[in-house]
Amino acid sequence: MAKIASYSNASPVVGADKWIGSDSVNNWQTKNFTAEAVAEYMNREATQSQCLRYVYSTAGAPGTVRPASSISFSAGGGTTEALSGITTMMLSKYALNVVKGTKDVSAFYTAPLKGSDILLTQCDDLTVWAVYSWTDSVKDGVETNFYDISLTYKDGNGSLTDSKDYFISLLTYDASGTTDKYFTAVLNGNASTYTVSHNLNKYCSVTVTEKDGNSDPTDEIKCSVVYLNVNQVRVDFDTNFNGVIMCN
Repeated sequence: MAKIASYSNASPVVGADKWIGSDSVNNWQTKNFTAEAVAEYMNREATQSQCLRYVYSTAGAPGTVRPASSISFSAGGGTTEALSGITTMMLSKYALNVVKGTKDVSAFYTAPLKGSDILLTQCDDLTVWAVYSWTDSVKDGVETNFYDISLTYKDGNGSLTDSKDYFISLLTYDASGTTDKYFTAVLNGNASTYTVSHNLNKYCSVTVTEKDGNSDPTDEIKCSVVYLNVNQVRVDFDTNFNGVIMCN
């Protein structure tokens, strides 16, 4: 075998490239290590890496085990799940790279995350992202190492993918939980009854107006308002109506 220094450098380095090393957990056997595996290890274990990191798991259906340090759904999820359709999820109280998954980080789930906006991104592809309002966090009554998280989707792109890692970052902090929250939507279904999901988690005031085009409200309209729950109202009109509803 020639001297190592005599070999040319690989350029560019790709994930499948390998080098030889010793496996400390298998009697120091000589093994190949890929660049991809080493990069993943460093991303998870580095002391400067982000705290709130999780792996998406499809587990949750009866007979499956929900892994620690994971994002999942109560009844299990698909191989991919569109970020735009997520309103609830189950989140492990352990993050992937906090003392190798042994530190309880669930205190973050109430403060500062509850009532605030968060950014979820795929660790190896920042084009996969979503912004949510983190509306609630409750420890699951059966799987007590997990929390049931309620979310309101705002914007994003892409899907959760099985076995991919994701960061959760705080965007806008609501320190008191009392920041004024509002919701506006266009009622353009030419219907006499609309059920509106505002997801403000309160019995809000409701104003309905006519509109000029798609966004310029004019005269306020009187109508029947029925509060279905803290996140939904129904508005009823005498005839078919197109307009704007504002919840505050």
